[in-house]
Parts: sequence; structure tokens; C-alpha cells
Amino acid sequence: MALDVGFDDCGIARADALTDDEYPLHEWLRRGWHGDLAYMERNADKRMDPRLLVPGAKSVICLVSAYPPPDSIGGTAAYARTREYHEDIKQMLHALLDRLSPLTQSSNQAIKQSFKLCCDTVPISDKHWAARAGLGWIGRHTLLITSRWGSWVNLGEIVTTEECSEYSEYSEYSDFCSRCGRCVAACPNQALAPEGPPMLNVTRCTAYYTTHHQRELPPDIDTRGYTQGCDICQLACPFNH
Repeated sequence: MALDVGFDDCGIARADALTDDEYPLHEWLRRGWHGDLAYMERNADKRMDPRLLVPGAKSVICLVSAYPPPDSIGGTAAYARTREYHEDIKQMLHALLDRLSPLTQSSNQAIKQSFKLCCDTVPISDKHWAARAGLGWIGRHTLLITSRWGSWVNLGEIVTTEECSEYSEYSEYSDFCSRCGRCVAACPNQALAPEGPPMLNVTRCTAYYTTHHQRELPPDIDTRGYTQGCDICQLACPFNH
């Protein structure tokens, strides 16, 4: 059904809380690497535990939507070169929910309470739940890497109180990234942690200054010609070629 409405992959994870090993959010916040993204602090607990987002949640349905790699370097990052992906994913999530609803035990009146659609604006860690659902692993550049599309993917979720008869198999993220480090070396601003859990210092990341609310660009940040977002770490990743 997910493929039928336009998604490229789907996995379902149990709605148990993420561990600090899976998602080092609290350490990232302690370092101050979130810059002025205060909303990451406000909803930290919900990002770790979807049961705080949807009381009684049992499942997180994770969806992947692949997008084309960039055909040039600089300017606009690949994810923003096509139509606004939020709108596409929201439409596909609603279409999927329409197909799922008749299969659940929920009444029509309870649908809104038993399903929550998520796409960026909801405090849930898309990439970490996609990894938990077996759709890929978290790379050193902190993005989800899939075996088929690399990290050229956008993500969405449906958190639900419905239980699934069979959940996706979760395995620890691949250790390929621990032996590589190309994304770390490629970043001109040393934004990526070279060791330890994958973490990004957003205050050293071009995309932090050129995405959404434009911030004043520090003189020592090298944008490599990007004016919206940045693809440099992804372009260095072997799984993206």
C-alpha cells in the first residue's frame, strides 16, 4: 500500500523509546551543537519516545521517499531542487492512512486519535526511527543511509496505537561508516564529529545558515557555492554513487 501511494520503501518499528546509543540527542544538546534550535530542547523527550507524542502508541510506520541526486555542485541542495517535499509526503501519508483505516480495529471516530502523521514539523526523529524500522542505518554524516538510494531520501512516519502482527527486523547500523570518514574529511567547516556517535555541529554547517530562516554567515564558514542547504557530505559518501 505504501508503494501504491508513491512511497519507495516502508518499515514498521515497535514504539519503544530510542536509546542514547541509537540517538545521542542529550549529549548533542549538552555540547550546544544545536545552536539556536531551541525547539530541539523543548521536545527532546518526545523525540526519544513516541508514546509521549501519541499516548498508547504501539507502532511507528516509517516511509521513505527517494529524490534525485544533484546534477551539479553548489547553489541549491538536491532535496530542494524539485517540488516542496513536505507537501508530497503529507499527501502520500493521508492517502496511506485512507487505505489503512479499514484494516484497523479503530472506529471512524477514533482515527484521528489512533494515528498521527509526521513530516518534519512533528517532534519525532525521522531518521532514527527509519533505522529502527530496518530501512537503513545512520551514517557518520548523521543522515539515514539506505542500501538502494544512499542518503538521497526524505522521510515520513505514522505513529499509531494499532499493533502490527509483524515488525521490521532492526539490526545495529552498519560499521562501514566507522572505517570510512570521507564525509568528515569533505566538510570544509569541520561540522561532523570524527569519532564517537555520529553528531553534527550545526553552527559549523552551511545548511544551518542557508536553510529556512537565513542567519548571518560567519566569515570563516566556507559554503562552497551553496545558497540553500548543502550536499557536500552526501556527495563524499560512497553509498551515494
